[in-house]
This record gives sequence, structure tokens and C-alpha cells, in this order.
Amino acid sequence: MQRNSATVHSEGADIAYDVEGQGPLLLLVVGGNGDSRRFTALSAQLSDRYTVVRYDRRANFRSTGDTLAELDMAQQGRDAAAVIRAMGTEQAFVFGNSAGANIALKLTQDHPQLVRGLVDHEPPITDFLPEPEATSWRDFFNRVYNTYKADGGAEAMKLFGSSFVGLDLHANAPGDQGSAFDRFLSHEFNVINRFVPDLAVLRNGAVPMVTARGRASGDAFYALTARELARKLPCPCIEVSGHHLSYATDPAQFANELHQILISLRK
Repeated sequence: MQRNSATVHSEGADIAYDVEGQGPLLLLVVGGNGDSRRFTALSAQLSDRYTVVRYDRRANFRSTGDTLAELDMAQQGRDAAAVIRAMGTEQAFVFGNSAGANIALKLTQDHPQLVRGLVDHEPPITDFLPEPEATSWRDFFNRVYNTYKADGGAEAMKLFGSSFVGLDLHANAPGDQGSAFDRFLSHEFNVINRFVPDLAVLRNGAVPMVTARGRASGDAFYALTARELARKLPCPCIEVSGHHLSYATDPAQFANELHQILISLRK
């Protein structure tokens, strides 16, 4: 299947994206410390059923932008909207994972007219958790950031990695930014983890959506927040196979499950 690459200019940055396949438009939004290469295998598995678009968020990998600027969630949503608009007039299904799930929520909240349906996979919205769990996780994220400031990125990522459930912490995910995780920890980490969507606006936007949590993710904080977001909206919370990064490690299985979810969202 032929893949095309392009860029779209958005607010002083050139956002790089790849397109492959045919069928309904599907935008993939990557999480923290990663780039669109994380979705290469998933995109290939879906390209017989969808026109799949995956992009590098601003100041990451091929996309330009101020690498020292604090991440702006509204701007991230506008960047994603610019990619959708660059594809024409069709609405897009949207899949976001982790930090990308939070960005996908912001896109859907601010630009509902562009989103045909949203699958939000394990979004880290710990403020939605009941107490004392919410405070406990806020304290943990503060420890990660303080570890970064005191001991550097490697130690901070090691601590952050201790919160993940069901995946091999010694294996890098495709598209990891490696030593470039300084950008993630310095300018993205706190913004992403403090993000809280506007539930009333999401409800009024009336975009069909589900949250998804991995069966192997157990009681990881991001699996619990997927459940809580679904309860608060409300919308279905669908259990899928695998863990937080199974879309990259088991793309064939994940693609088939995602396809079935997207079918359920079609109007």
C-alpha cells in the first residue's frame, strides 16, 4: 500500500503527517515521548479499511515548532484539526492513546464538527479518580518531575515507568524519542497530567465516543481513568486486549478490535 507524506502549516509550525490506505478517514494521535512511528504497524493493519493519517506533534521528530515552548493543549487540538482539514472536507474518526488520548479529547471538545467518532485509549486524567487516589497520583507525578529536575531524565523515566502495568519496561516502544525525552519531561509532562476536559462541552458536541482500557493494564491509573471518564460523560468503556502500547506490540489484534469499535460509532 502506497504511503504519502506531507506537511501542513499550523501556527508557526510545519506539522508532518503520513497517509496510507483507503476508506473512512482515521486520525491517530500519539502519546508522550513518542512520534508517529509508533503507529506504523497499526496503520498498515488498518489501511485496507481506512484512510489512516498519523502525524508528529509539533516540536517532535519531523514537525517543527519551538522545542522550548510549554505544551498548549488547545494548540495541540488546533494542530490535529489542521491535519484533518488538510485531508479535505471529510470528518475523521480519531484514535488517541495516553497523552494523545487527552489531546484527542481536546480536539473533540473544541472542534466537534471535524470528528466523526472518538476512541480514547487509556487517557491519563487522574483528577477524575476518587480520593485519596487522585491526590496520590498527583503526588507521584510531582515526584517524577522533581526527580527529573534533580537527577535527570533517565531516572525520572525509570520512576514513571514503574506506574505502567502489563508491558515490558525494558523494551522501547517504536517511535520513542530516546534521549529527547527532555522535551517531554520539561514542557509536556505536567501539562498533560493536569489536563481535565470540559465534560459539558463534550456532551453538547454530541460526538459518538468510547473510552478503551487494556485487559492487561489491570488497575493502572490510566485504565482507571478510562473507566472514570466513561462514567462521567457517560459513554461506553470497552475492554480491549493487551496493555498500554499493544497497538504497537500486537497491531493485528489491536487493529481488528479497533475496527469493531469504529463500526459501532458510525452514524
